[in-house]
Amino acid sequence: MKRKIALLMALLCLTIVFLPGCKEDKGQSSSRRDTQKTADKMEETTGLKTVSILVDLADGMAEEITKTLNKVPGFGEDFIYQIEVLPPLFQKQDRDNIMTRVRTEIMAGKGPDLFLCSHRLYGYDAGSDDMPFFKFPIQAMSNRIFLPLDDYIEKAEGIDWDSMQPVVMEAGRNQEGQQIVPLSYTFETAIFDGSYTPEAKFPMTWQQMTEDPDPNIRAASNGHMYNIIGTLADYSKDAPAFTEEELLGWVTKHYDTWQTVPEENRDVHHILMDQGYLSDYAEDISLGGKEEYTMIPLCNISGGVTASITTFAAINRNARYPDEAFKVIEYLLDPEVQQTSTLFQFCTQGLPVYTGTGNSDTSSGSRWQMNEANYKAVTEIQEMINVANFPGPVDASVWGVMWYDEEERKKSAHEQYVLIEMLLAES
Repeated sequence: MKRKIALLMALLCLTIVFLPGCKEDKGQSSSRRDTQKTADKMEETTGLKTVSILVDLADGMAEEITKTLNKVPGFGEDFIYQIEVLPPLFQKQDRDNIMTRVRTEIMAGKGPDLFLCSHRLYGYDAGSDDMPFFKFPIQAMSNRIFLPLDDYIEKAEGIDWDSMQPVVMEAGRNQEGQQIVPLSYTFETAIFDGSYTPEAKFPMTWQQMTEDPDPNIRAASNGHMYNIIGTLADYSKDAPAFTEEELLGWVTKHYDTWQTVPEENRDVHHILMDQGYLSDYAEDISLGGKEEYTMIPLCNISGGVTASITTFAAINRNARYPDEAFKVIEYLLDPEVQQTSTLFQFCTQGLPVYTGTGNSDTSSGSRWQMNEANYKAVTEIQEMINVANFPGPVDASVWGVMWYDEEERKKSAHEQYVLIEMLLAES
């Protein structure tokens, strides 16, 4: 009975630490808390292993996150959690202070056991100053921050890796193996009434889209430049994957193409795949109703579609409890969890990495329900993905290039390119 009471008190304390705005125990500020020492205290109280988790999700709602994580097999019996949620972007000082403290812990060989992180989309819900906890996840892999997971994945009977979007999952792998596990992603497309069928076949290159005689296809080419470029950085050289001249040329072509689109074709919805609907600033378009849509993807310069990874999980290479941390990842890769859990439905952006999301077997409780025609259209675009990126400072810099005025275009292309070079050199 004493053990049950101790466990209950620990879980109550967990909720207090977890909820934004609540006071810390003994007046300790979150920016000065030590992750592992706090976990040690919880272990002394409960007698259970305490898995520390850093959460930085698109919508870090405590109740929705805990509803999902508390269902992981073994929770409350073999282990519990110490969960720390980064403050939202508008609480910049508090957020920066905590990020600095946790990054310092990681560099000292400590820090959280598990990371659940999101990457916001520049030009949609993130500005140039909005930065994720890991600005360059690819470099974090090279810097040996994350634990290689191939052995765990191979032994996990509950993971069907082949059912996940392959290019997206591959983005979390380097020469040491899989270190980052993408959980959700999105891509950019334009949507039209189902009565319209383009004559052109996809995928094509972005340049071909800009020169197509169909004005709807030219209008659909008017997407975000970072998705058009696709591969943004050569991380082996810590340098951009393109030249300043190429960047200026693409931005100029972007602007010039838009001038060729008739006014009546300009009212096109440029949207992102999200939770059960396609959305832009104007309206939400349901994919699960009776309406059938035609989708024209934004193709990149290499002739495919760029995916943006919006949520991922990774285990700290210095984790005290990597086995228990992986149980969380294994649970989150379950197709049913991806399509129905509160964490995926309310705390992440984009589609789950399970490629069957939205098919006829999708649970009635899922926000990703689609009719057969719309599911087919989404699946066809998924199969065109040839690049997957973690949005970050380079995306923000490319997004920041002005395109309307020729003089301003040249100036901003130069300034943003120099900034990209600097950011990558410091990564």
